[in-house]
Amino acid sequence: MKLFLKNGLSLKTQFISLIVLFALLSFLGRLYISIDTMRDYLQQQMSIHAQDTANSLGLSITHYLAPDDRVVAQTMVSAIFDAGYYQKIEFIDPQGKVLITRSSPKSVESVPTWFIDAFELNTPIRSSEVNSGWRIAGTLYVTSHPGISYLKLWEQSKNNFYGAILVLILCIIITIIILSFVLQPLKKLTHQAKLVTQKQFTLNSPLPITKELRTVTLAINNMVSNLHHTFDSLTKQTQRLTSQLFIDKLTQCGNRRAFENHYIALSKSIDEEQPMTLFLITLPSLPSINLELNYQSGDEYVLTARDIILKTFSAIKTCRVFRIAGGSFIVIAPFAEELLIEHKSQLNDKFKQQSHTRYALGFAHSASLTLASPNSLSHTLSTLDIGSTITHSQQVNNPVDNTFSVSQWKNVIHEILESAHIEYSLQPVLNTKTKKAHYFEVFAKFNHEGKLINNSHLFAMAERLDLTIELDKKLINDFIENKIHFPNWLFALNISHATLYCEEFLDWLVKFAKRNPCIQKNLTFEINESSLLHDVAAAKRSIQCYRRIGISVCIEHFGTSLTSFKYLQGLDITFVKLDGSYIQDVNNNTQSQFFINTVNTICHGFGIKVLACLIEDQDTFTTLDNLGCDGLQGQMIQSPVRMENDVKSFAFSPNILHLLN
Repeated sequence: MKLFLKNGLSLKTQFISLIVLFALLSFLGRLYISIDTMRDYLQQQMSIHAQDTANSLGLSITHYLAPDDRVVAQTMVSAIFDAGYYQKIEFIDPQGKVLITRSSPKSVESVPTWFIDAFELNTPIRSSEVNSGWRIAGTLYVTSHPGISYLKLWEQSKNNFYGAILVLILCIIITIIILSFVLQPLKKLTHQAKLVTQKQFTLNSPLPITKELRTVTLAINNMVSNLHHTFDSLTKQTQRLTSQLFIDKLTQCGNRRAFENHYIALSKSIDEEQPMTLFLITLPSLPSINLELNYQSGDEYVLTARDIILKTFSAIKTCRVFRIAGGSFIVIAPFAEELLIEHKSQLNDKFKQQSHTRYALGFAHSASLTLASPNSLSHTLSTLDIGSTITHSQQVNNPVDNTFSVSQWKNVIHEILESAHIEYSLQPVLNTKTKKAHYFEVFAKFNHEGKLINNSHLFAMAERLDLTIELDKKLINDFIENKIHFPNWLFALNISHATLYCEEFLDWLVKFAKRNPCIQKNLTFEINESSLLHDVAAAKRSIQCYRRIGISVCIEHFGTSLTSFKYLQGLDITFVKLDGSYIQDVNNNTQSQFFINTVNTICHGFGIKVLACLIEDQDTFTTLDNLGCDGLQGQMIQSPVRMENDVKSFAFSPNILHLLN
């Protein structure tokens, strides 16, 4: 019953149940009336039958009542008794003495006892006075046997029952056919409503014949059309604003403002375990080409350089390219330089291949810098600029030591997959409405020979060696051992680009979820927006699989692609997490505030919750809360804590909750 109340009953089921109920009540009523009428009829027939026999038999034995002739009378009674269907025939003289009697048992073999007990027939006894001359010789009593009546009543009841069952089956079949036709528009409306919850806008056509359903369909179509129009309008407005603020018109890469926001967001988390490498690429011949040829040639020069840069770093999914000035590009990759040596070499080789006499000062110069600790933007740009100026190909580096070769990395990853210990830490995402956690984001640290492995390097090399999917499986499998201690908590794990598009991983995950139901309904996958946009259709299929299992989805670094939000249509996701670059200057930047407010409007229309990360101060907290963000995450709210049993007692600080009141 609870399951029915939770999931609801289909209209077809309710109609069929109602028909079955009415048919059953109708059958019981008709059966009772039929049996009662038949019983009265049979009792009347038995009464007439007994009375006729009493009269005719009484006249027949009148002449044989003398003691000497009584044997003849008894023979005649026996003949009538055996020829008919009687329960008892008895002749009694005026003094009450039984002179002749014949009887048979009441039982009927062909009729169930329960039926006889339920519908008992009152067997009539009829009598006839027998005269001998002018005096009364006695009274003849005849009782009809109810057996034949019970048999007829039983057969009639069975026929009524089978007839009612046949009518019921026919009614159900006809009802199903009619309902299938009548309710088809309702099925379409239900499907349409489900698609809307999955962020898809479809219109129902053709319109149903039924007047009421036609009205409802038109109303819902209008609602969906309006919602779609609103979404498109807000999307175009946001895209136009984003293009104006953060996209370089010529190259369609991020501009200087986008670079500064992205750098500030990343630099706060830089350390020896999470280094960041920047490449400054300058086009020294651009001024001369603009002067000696024309600006169109200069634009072609810039676009050629852009294509080389994007192609070289395309394999690095987390890499970002910006054009910060007319002839200057910045590439940011969240890795140490030793993992980028191959890309760096390819970049310089491609630049050399573009050498031409019209590039008097060379096609392009590059300088690189690896940061292992936070550094100011001005100092970083100054260092890169000096490196680019001192020599055309010299790099100014502060690299992290490269401790493993490719073959060693392969061995390390295999050892991690087999037996490595993984440490987990959690950071909550505060629900601004309930003042509880939306979920806890999980950060994993891999240990090898007692030392922590750089996660960025580990997954970068795993991707190069096609071992990323196995690493994600290892992470999920080991995490479950800790998850079982928190059965009702919602946790979020990051999955990699390769895992998102792997069919084999989906098959493994379905089987794994069956063996470990604790991941259903309380696990979230965080997917990088750039990974999702690589193939939205394929990502949609994976997300649908996650949702069928019961795993929700969050798109992280939302907004970094600087593309239209239309890709959200059809993606059944629960959360989007704004990229930190939009958070850095949100207190003073009205454009960023407008962008975040528009994202909230669009996503809330889809039923998607908007989360913001990197909350470091009270002003940012208050601004984002006022803008309508559903969840906030950052050091100010709660620093990551180790996943231990005492985490169960976790609660947000009173200062944070006070800000929400």
